[in-house]
Amino acid sequence: HRRFIKTHTPLDGIPNDPTVTYICVGRDPRDVALSMDHHIDNMDFGAFLEAREQAAAIDGIELGAVHRQPPRPDGERDRFWQWVDDETPSTQIGSSLRRTVEHLQTFRDAADDLDVVHLHYDDMKADLDGQMRKLAARLGIDVEEHRWPRLVQAATFESMRSRADTTVPDGGRSHWIEPAAFFSRGTSGQWRDLLDAG
Repeated sequence: HRRFIKTHTPLDGIPNDPTVTYICVGRDPRDVALSMDHHIDNMDFGAFLEAREQAAAIDGIELGAVHRQPPRPDGERDRFWQWVDDETPSTQIGSSLRRTVEHLQTFRDAADDLDVVHLHYDDMKADLDGQMRKLAARLGIDVEEHRWPRLVQAATFESMRSRADTTVPDGGRSHWIEPAAFFSRGTSGQWRDLLDAG
């Protein structure tokens, strides 16, 4: 059985192994900003920090203090621009435009030395079947033709939302106030409604 690990860790935080295929999925950073804003509203930060400490303790790592984030503005539009303007380095916990771009860059930088597959969220939304078939071919996974429709259906946004208790990352209810809310809308271009509104 193939083993896989799903993480939001940049590639420079993961062991480099030439026998591993690294799959990086990118998304329009403006949509990332809105998605993160929604996640923050739905996240149990106490549970997140506790899990972080437990994970570090496995390797005997003592974590320093968490970087203090500036207060979140009340308005969604103001929070968006705070996310864009945040210059905190990617070595600190959090999400921002800078961290998102630096995260993606770690995979670009390693593409000459490691087996890196780059996918885009919009391509998967537009043609999930085709993207899954290309990925299977790249990984050398043979799938019987009759199994494809069921596999593709299981990977849709709607299907994953319907199984939120088992599909959300980071432990389900222990990290998320409402697991199904992790899957907000799953559409691209939501930022247009926000930025064109004012």
